[in-house]
Order: sequence, then C-alpha cells, then structure tokens
Amino acid sequence: MYYLAYGMNMNRAAMRQRCPKAKPMGGFYLPNYRLIFRGVADFRADRDCMLPVVAWKITHDCLRALDRLEGYPTLYDRRFINGEWLIYDMNGNKGGIGRPSAHYYEMIKDGYDAFGLDDYFLRSALRDAELAA
Repeated sequence: MYYLAYGMNMNRAAMRQRCPKAKPMGGFYLPNYRLIFRGVADFRADRDCMLPVVAWKITHDCLRALDRLEGYPTLYDRRFINGEWLIYDMNGNKGGIGRPSAHYYEMIKDGYDAFGLDDYFLRSALRDAELAA
C-alpha cells in the first residue's frame, strides 16, 4: 500500500520510529490541493495550488500505527487518491485555521528539506495560520 504524508510523517526519523518497515518512495506535488494548519496539518481543495507530499510504501503494521497516530476514524479519515494512494483527511467540523507548534512545524520542514520539496508551500500555510490568529 502507498501512503502520502503531508505533515509530520514527511519526517524520516519520525516515520522510522512509528513505522520501521515503511520505505520512502520520494517527494512530489499533488495538484489541486493546498496545505493548511488547523493546529496540525490538513489540506483543502484548491485548483491554484499544489500539496507537497512524501510517498511511503507501508505495511499493514504501519497502517495500524498510522491509524492510531492520526486518530482514525475520529480526527482523521482515510481517503484514496486515484484509488491507490492513501491520504489522511481531517474529519467533520474541521474548525478554523490555527498555528502549529514550533516543534511540529520543524518536523515537517525537515521532511521538506530531506525530500527536496519547495518550502514555499509550508511557509505560505504558516503565514495563513498567523494571519488567522
């Protein structure tokens, strides 16, 4: 199974600890979505943007660990892009935009750096969260 991470699971060290059998497949951009922060990472449809993601090949053990971490099915739900790529999407009343903690943000930034992703999208999401505060 393939998993698309757009938040703290972009971080290699964090994924190694949570899902030691996960294999990184690389970073890329998912068109028509925008990264946002609701205290934690989420995304929304936006045809004028791209969502930087890291693709991981995961096992069923990884899936169970990720489900616990993401609060599935209460906080996040599973969704499949193109019927094949698993991504977690925040559930229900998603609430407003909120600034992430500095530690959380740095974990994501480390993932962007490690996979050669443009941090413009990350900085933009942080700016939007700061403006909303």
